[in-house]
Amino acid sequence: MFIIVRRASTFFGTISITDCDNNRIVLSNTDKLIFTVKKHQDNEDESPVIKKVIIPNRQSEGEYLFELTPEETDLSPGIYYYDVGVQRSNGEFYHIDIPDQFIIKESISRKEING
Repeated sequence: MFIIVRRASTFFGTISITDCDNNRIVLSNTDKLIFTVKKHQDNEDESPVIKKVIIPNRQSEGEYLFELTPEETDLSPGIYYYDVGVQRSNGEFYHIDIPDQFIIKESISRKEING
């Protein structure tokens, strides 16, 4: 699923984790979700332009909310690529999302400056 974000804007997203039978997987608060965005999907040595570590909370079992700040989304407009990994507290790591497009679009409206 591709994600579209307006440049230098706050973005709220949801990550859902399910097993093969589409049952939600509940993570503990010692597990981590790792949301990573890169300019190129096939360059594993490239540094991420966004890397967000999400600590699961119990308020939304199997569905995890995250926020990207305007500073994190202040990227040049264009197509980037993201994926999501799970790092369990025991060190086990696996991907839950295949790489997909993360699109930054220029903002049209701007915040008014008081004065």
